[in-house]
Amino acid sequence: MLRIKLIGGFEITHDGERISGLTGARVQALLAYLVLHRGAPHSREYLAYTFWPDSSESQARTNLRRELHQLRRILAHTGDFLRGADAQSIQWNPDLPFSLDVADFEEALAQADRSDNSLARREHLQRAVTLYQGDLLARALR
Repeated sequence: MLRIKLIGGFEITHDGERISGLTGARVQALLAYLVLHRGAPHSREYLAYTFWPDSSESQARTNLRRELHQLRRILAHTGDFLRGADAQSIQWNPDLPFSLDVADFEEALAQADRSDNSLARREHLQRAVTLYQGDLLARALR
């Protein structure tokens, strides 16, 4: 199981073992963007411009290809989590099993909102508090 932690820092584990190699802030931010917006494919042009706004179009696309190659290489043994719908777009594969602390946090809050029982609401809120370990990617983007 792939587990992605974005709250309070950046960490990826697969079957309990930490995956190393994703140390650059851009590659971490790119992975975070793709997983947080996993519901739809994203234009490579948009991603290149978003992550390298001060670069030429050609250089921004080269940078994006490099970071995507690094992600694919490092995550290769975990499953095909990155899928290119075509040469123009890329998407995090939401069909493969993984866990994301942000989604777990949001679900704990939603369960608390839906709960009519004060004890259950408190347990869900406690789970959310436990999951919240700082701002989104706090240490990764310093």
